[in-house]
Amino acid sequence: MGLNITSYDHHRLQMPFHLIDGKQLFYQIQGQGLPLVLIHSSMQSHRQWQYQQSIAKQERLILLDLPGHGQSEQLDGDVSVKRLTSIVAQLIQKLDFDKIIFLGHSIGGAIGLQFALDYAELLEGLILVGTGAKMGVFPAILEDIRTHYHEGIELTIGQLGFGSTADPKLVEFAKQECFHCNPKVAYDDFNACNNFDVRQRLNQIHIPTLVIVGDEDQLTPLKWSQFLANQIPNADLVVIESAGHMVMMEQPEQFNNAIKSFLQKF
Repeated sequence: MGLNITSYDHHRLQMPFHLIDGKQLFYQIQGQGLPLVLIHSSMQSHRQWQYQQSIAKQERLILLDLPGHGQSEQLDGDVSVKRLTSIVAQLIQKLDFDKIIFLGHSIGGAIGLQFALDYAELLEGLILVGTGAKMGVFPAILEDIRTHYHEGIELTIGQLGFGSTADPKLVEFAKQECFHCNPKVAYDDFNACNNFDVRQRLNQIHIPTLVIVGDEDQLTPLKWSQFLANQIPNADLVVIESAGHMVMMEQPEQFNNAIKSFLQKF
């Protein structure tokens, strides 16, 4: 895969903000069609989706930075998946979309599950990537992120975040994105994940759902995605080979094809 990281220049696009909970939330809209809202993972930003730009040829992509990530302002007070879900829902409502398809990765997937439970009337479909109904975090990751941030990134992204064949330049790019994230924001993300558990409510989600996971994902293992696909009534599972947790970067062609195939339902 040829890397073209530097050419993904967010300054060439309009950079709008909305005021949500008293904080500026950054988002971009690209393309036309049914709105597809993409929510990134912990310590990342909308730049995580740089290899998904081709989807904008058929769909309207709404890419945002969660609070404290990228160009969005940091929240005050406690952070939870439910609070982040409310913030995303407020943005969707401000943008005046009747229905969306939600695509979330890792903590973004947890937000997607909560969104499906709390705001089902806004959802047409749900895409869950490298996530789980219970997002337990390794104690070593929580401790390192809290006390030794650079070591925490090396563990989370450098050692566990990618599959065995990932391009080192891609790993380095993801690590640099993490270094730009405030350590408190990162810890709040992981702590929010660690406290998240909707295992008993998955049967309440009835919209078409696609679950995607890399076969080498060490952070949100395959069994978590299998559980989602088994418990959500209208869910399909796609396992992408030779990919870890950052599957959308590692195997973008396979990933994008799975997304496009799913979107043909709508």
